[in-house]
Amino acid sequence: MLVFAIASPVSLAAGLPLEQGSPLQRASDSYMGDWQGAKGSSLCAQVIALGGGAYQANILSRFDTREPVLAVLAGKLAEGKVVFEGKGEMGALEGTAWRAEISDNAFTGSFTGKTPGSFKMAHVERLSPTLGAKPPEDAVILFDGTHTDEWEHTKGDPRTVNFGRVYGGNDRLAYLRTLLWSPEDREAALWLGSDDGIKAWLNGTQVHAFMTTRGTEPGDDKVKVHLKAGWNDLLLKIVQISGGWGAVAEVHRPDGEVMGDIRFTNDFDSTGKPGNSEGVPLSDTEGFVFQWQASGPYLVEGKGGSDLFEAAFAPEKGGEADWKPLDLADKTSEPCRWLILEPGVMEVRQGSILSKKKFRDHRIHLEFRLPFMPEAREQARANSGVYVQERYEIQILDSYGLEGLDNECGGLYTVANPRVNMCAPPLQWQTYDIEYHAPKFSSKGALVENARITVDHNGVRIHDNFELPERTPGGTTLNDNEPRGLQLQDHGDPVWYRNIWVQELN
Repeated sequence: MLVFAIASPVSLAAGLPLEQGSPLQRASDSYMGDWQGAKGSSLCAQVIALGGGAYQANILSRFDTREPVLAVLAGKLAEGKVVFEGKGEMGALEGTAWRAEISDNAFTGSFTGKTPGSFKMAHVERLSPTLGAKPPEDAVILFDGTHTDEWEHTKGDPRTVNFGRVYGGNDRLAYLRTLLWSPEDREAALWLGSDDGIKAWLNGTQVHAFMTTRGTEPGDDKVKVHLKAGWNDLLLKIVQISGGWGAVAEVHRPDGEVMGDIRFTNDFDSTGKPGNSEGVPLSDTEGFVFQWQASGPYLVEGKGGSDLFEAAFAPEKGGEADWKPLDLADKTSEPCRWLILEPGVMEVRQGSILSKKKFRDHRIHLEFRLPFMPEAREQARANSGVYVQERYEIQILDSYGLEGLDNECGGLYTVANPRVNMCAPPLQWQTYDIEYHAPKFSSKGALVENARITVDHNGVRIHDNFELPERTPGGTTLNDNEPRGLQLQDHGDPVWYRNIWVQELN
């Protein structure tokens, strides 16, 4: 379990003094975080900042379990204190009326009903016992706080357009165009993926529209279309809401088979007339379209989401637009651009990064710190992720006080919930200690054993030798016996990392 220590309400980290004006000392909050009753008390609490002076307090019998919450209180800041009200939710406390307040660094309150009572709690900071863990002598040091030489940006999966890398920003959209050549009239299927909303036109006719918030995955949307003989103009519009921003497209037969005699090219002018390129056969790319022209970003002041989705710009209106070619087959690596802060911390910037060193079976230690984003909600609240061997994501998110789901902190994304939600409050340093065993293959290359993973979050085991039957979304599709790197995700939020090392296993 976590180590208990009485702390001042502005204590942010594990014994690291923060100078005034340090980039790490962003906004803080003296009310949020863990509160603990005196010795012998049966109550504790998690106080969550919701922005605009609003708070939520989860009253618990103890920390770090999946036992139901005893009471949920709604709070509001006024005149230098937070006043809470709510009702008990289980057992003898069900239906009891609660009133409480936080002032002068004390959380006090009472409840009435069949079992009336009162409580007093102090602010505590519960720190991971593995914070500052020293690497073994045989460990590979990926980040010691002095440089980012062990990391690189890559242009990533050659199937996917990463608009975050191309354009960046929030609440905007971009367009993609490519030409598809078919030897005859025929039916086909577009397999589209997007982050977030997507519209598609084929030869000037809209064939698809879906406004959503999701990550980019091939084949999320499958659209039946008709290709004419000769060149066909495919236009996509991708709207970004927050976090990631990208698109991917495949072209298949209606039954899902690859159309080997279809070709694609981004060598064409503004009128849609192709240049000298004969195009790339889909048989060479397993149906994925790698070459595009891109136009953007487009935005409207004060608009985002569905409003922006419905706004029409030059590319879809047939007007003049600036286009530039994108060839996704180019996977050239680039130096790491994440910012090193004091003391010895790097901040997520300008795209995900991948370790230059590759691993098979290994142990990982890393420490992370979530920014304070009280106005944000769900996947927009301090989002990042740790991709083990580039395949399996352990989610990083400000899910302090939430249920503990697969898309929250500690979750194996879309695969498994953590055993317990061990997410600490934002601004507090946290740890992942991971043991990973790669999938095993026969001498002929057949898979004989799936990967397995064990994860400790803040010193508590949340996944124990868990079998990973398939990659998580965003992970590489390659499933082979090659060593692969550790990837840290940029999802648009300023998450901080430090003390990252790997110990390889025989």
